[in-house]
Amino acid sequence: MPNLNLVTGATGFIGSHAVRLLLERGERVRAFARNVRLLRDSGLEGRAGLEVFEGDLLDPGSLPQALEGVDALFHLAGFISTAPKDRRLIWNLNYSITRNLFEACRVERPDRIVFLGSIFGLGGGSPTPVGEDVVYDLDDCRIEYFRAKRRTELYVQDCLEAGLPIVRAYPCYCYGPGDIHISSSRLLLAFLRRRVPAYIRGGQNALDVRDAARGLVLAMDKGRLGERYILGGANLDYAELFEILSNVTGYPPPRWVISQGIGRAAGRILQAFSKDPFLDEAEAFIMSHYWFYDDSKARKELDHTSRPLGETFRHAVDWLCSRGLAPWPPGRKDVRESK
Repeated sequence: MPNLNLVTGATGFIGSHAVRLLLERGERVRAFARNVRLLRDSGLEGRAGLEVFEGDLLDPGSLPQALEGVDALFHLAGFISTAPKDRRLIWNLNYSITRNLFEACRVERPDRIVFLGSIFGLGGGSPTPVGEDVVYDLDDCRIEYFRAKRRTELYVQDCLEAGLPIVRAYPCYCYGPGDIHISSSRLLLAFLRRRVPAYIRGGQNALDVRDAARGLVLAMDKGRLGERYILGGANLDYAELFEILSNVTGYPPPRWVISQGIGRAAGRILQAFSKDPFLDEAEAFIMSHYWFYDDSKARKELDHTSRPLGETFRHAVDWLCSRGLAPWPPGRKDVRESK
């Protein structure tokens, strides 16, 4: 009988793609979800081999049943936000859920666990690509999301030392189709809506969400217990990233480059007057750094690969526009007319 995989965050951006990959290779998946309706939105409902477990990771009492008979656990659930109003959610849906789940794992003991870590819990923020051995250097950032991810990282390290069979994987900035929560596509969506007149000088390591999901499955198959693996794509400054996006959409790239100070001031104003700003002060701070990473370890040990970002952006733009979240850009005219 195929392995039984429990996947938390199964309705999330990365998690839904990981579930799809596991099912496509004939494995059984128990999708842990608070809102099972979102499985339909992700196109997963009714798939052969899929078992749905409706529960809440903040409820420790439901977790032993969710883990019953599980061979492999993918802990992919989390919550991305830099908004001050989300402080409690940031801690509950990153640190607290991980603590609840891994405390249950001390009793139920799955054979292997893949933990989806955060680059912001690992460290970085330099134009020189860093690897898994980076020394954490973000304590002074005063961003609640960073603090929660770092505390979670340290807790997972404690679990490893206590004997839990964990492999840790760290996807970089993910783009692509299927972001039903718009958790990672805010910048792309703002560009499509023509709301990005300027950017702050910085950069990021960007990859396709489908390649990140494949990397997590490979980490389960090939990863060494206790090891960290960065799952990356291309290290690009924002001028390069917007140039690729411009080539895909036909829209011109942002016209101006602004300083971190002006960007943070704009973020403060936007978060004060908008319920859902495309930029807040913390995001402006993050954008002003270079989050460049070296993923050679994952490429060597896991056979991790990443596709060209232009392909990723084409699929992401088509997905967002086909759902009416943004107008079709001139560069995707042929796709629009075929809809």
